[in-house]
Amino acid sequence: MKILITGATGLIGKNLGLALTRQGHEITVVSRNKNSALEQCPFPCRVIEADLSKEKIKSEFLSGIDAVYNLMGEPIAQGRWSEDKKKRLIESRVQGTKNLRESFATAPKVFISSSAIGFYGDQGSTDLSETSSSGQDFLSDLCAKWENEALAFAGSETRVVVVRTGIVLSREGGALPEMLPAFRAGVGGKLGDGSQWMSWIHIDDLLQIYLEALDSKKISGVINGVSPHPVTNKEFTEKLSKVLSRPAVAPVPKIALKTLFGEKSVIMTSSQRVHPKKLLETGFQFKHSHLDTALRQELGHYEKDEEILISQQYVPQKPEEIFPFFSEAKNLEKITPALLNFKILSVKPAQLGEGALINYSLKVHGVPLTWKTRIESWNPPHQFVDNQLKGPYSLWHHTHSFEALGSGTLMTDRVRYRLPMGYLGWLGAGWLVAKDVKEIFQFRRKAIAKMFHKN
Repeated sequence: MKILITGATGLIGKNLGLALTRQGHEITVVSRNKNSALEQCPFPCRVIEADLSKEKIKSEFLSGIDAVYNLMGEPIAQGRWSEDKKKRLIESRVQGTKNLRESFATAPKVFISSSAIGFYGDQGSTDLSETSSSGQDFLSDLCAKWENEALAFAGSETRVVVVRTGIVLSREGGALPEMLPAFRAGVGGKLGDGSQWMSWIHIDDLLQIYLEALDSKKISGVINGVSPHPVTNKEFTEKLSKVLSRPAVAPVPKIALKTLFGEKSVIMTSSQRVHPKKLLETGFQFKHSHLDTALRQELGHYEKDEEILISQQYVPQKPEEIFPFFSEAKNLEKITPALLNFKILSVKPAQLGEGALINYSLKVHGVPLTWKTRIESWNPPHQFVDNQLKGPYSLWHHTHSFEALGSGTLMTDRVRYRLPMGYLGWLGAGWLVAKDVKEIFQFRRKAIAKMFHKN
């Protein structure tokens, strides 16, 4: 099928686009910045450059689109809800969806749009299903208007699905990474008295919902994208602290949340006990229906005091065409920030392969360091693995994968690392190291995109 995705560079969009590509679908994305989309989307795609919050799409590439995933929207949780922020939230979702709908001369067969359980507002311990009433706050009104624009697409030619999503659990983005620093430091705690209900969903289950919505005619209209087992904030706090093996004894009063976040604090204090009634009636099977297993799936590596970074990037050349570039140790200097003053000192033997040793020097925040790496495995043009023998980490294990995808390659970097002194090392410098590692891979992504993407 020919599928259009808005919001393709977000957490859900990137994972969904990759899954759809692996199923053989052809993807077109809408983005305000073509180069940024090509850099960030880990799958082959055609890019329509447009700002749907301000205009309709004028492109011949809309012709023949079979299905649409509408995932765009200004991030709700970032920044305080000033009047300008509220305006952007409305424009990106309500006006953006309206402009998207009105851009089509011929309606697609399926239109799948995201929404949020913020639709329900604060309803205490009331069991909420898809037929429950909306709330009365800003977020409820935003979701209702957003959904109405999507549902206006429904007709004899188009099946519409609106997914009201709960708190998405993923170590790669969403709410969970925002919670982790405080909880890992042992200063996390329940919000208010902890009695408010939290409706959550694991990223794998949410992606499966979106995938099944594409093909299953049993899924239509509004559905709740949440686990069948919501929990109270108190229970969520206890389970998260247990997985992390850290105490959670520092409750945050509601008045403090209101002071810190203003009107946006409603996201943290509203109680929404939401059930996926319609989804269960279709026979949908959840992979992670209980919070314990969902949290362990995402956070189990912390039991070893390990950090994990996963970076994925698509390039339009085949694995055998790009692998030689990464087979030359000197080329690492080209994709490393100049600030690190990264230099290859020696490579033995000169031709990389299993058992090869690489010595290099670098500076971290002005401090000179030496690093020695051994190539643990070498499987050209699909994968190689390097492991730190001597350097600043107690563990640095880097798997480089090159997967044939479409007519190009999905490159995946998976790094497991651990700081010296374990938990104490993380407590003292973990936030700074995580920031540095993230920035290094962001630079690497831009450098690779510039070298391999031909616009």
